[in-house]
Amino acid sequence: MSESLMRTRLLTLAAAIAIATMTAAQAQKPAVQQPATSAATLPNGASSVNETFGDWTVDCRIIERRKQCLLSQAQGNKETGRRVYAIELNPPAGGKTEGTILMPFGLNLDAGAVLKLDDKDLGKGLRFSTCVPQGCLLPVSFPAAATDAMRKGKKLVVASLNLSNGEAVTFNVSLNGFGPALARTGELAK
Repeated sequence: MSESLMRTRLLTLAAAIAIATMTAAQAQKPAVQQPATSAATLPNGASSVNETFGDWTVDCRIIERRKQCLLSQAQGNKETGRRVYAIELNPPAGGKTEGTILMPFGLNLDAGAVLKLDDKDLGKGLRFSTCVPQGCLLPVSFPAAATDAMRKGKKLVVASLNLSNGEAVTFNVSLNGFGPALARTGELAK
């Protein structure tokens, strides 16, 4: 599969996850509406912006006159071309950065997942919220102290247990470009 086709598929899946995440979030809390007098805009009047910072992608779009921005990274199976892991984060707000991690099927959902930043525990672990046709979702919420540490870090490790044999299933997430991508997402979301 060509790299451009795989990238298109990854962006399509990223948009689907973002929509599912936003839909779930909207069901839990009232929507915040922008004033009707101010339409959302992106640089140079663009309807979407897609930029790469190291191993991270920033995607910002105008949807129904509102900005929807996120930064993401995905990993796929080179043999099948299917995505097996993705992380998507919303722009920082209220002193934290929230988002979703997509993990593959076949994991022990009751065990959740753990995060390590450069081999040090990051938080107390995560619980799966639901599964969608692409995989199972882990909501994440990083306080500013965690994202500050991630800006300086080299890799984030996300691990869970295989349901059938109990062995660890790990994903190494490069933090190359994370800091600039997070900053740019925040700028575009304003």
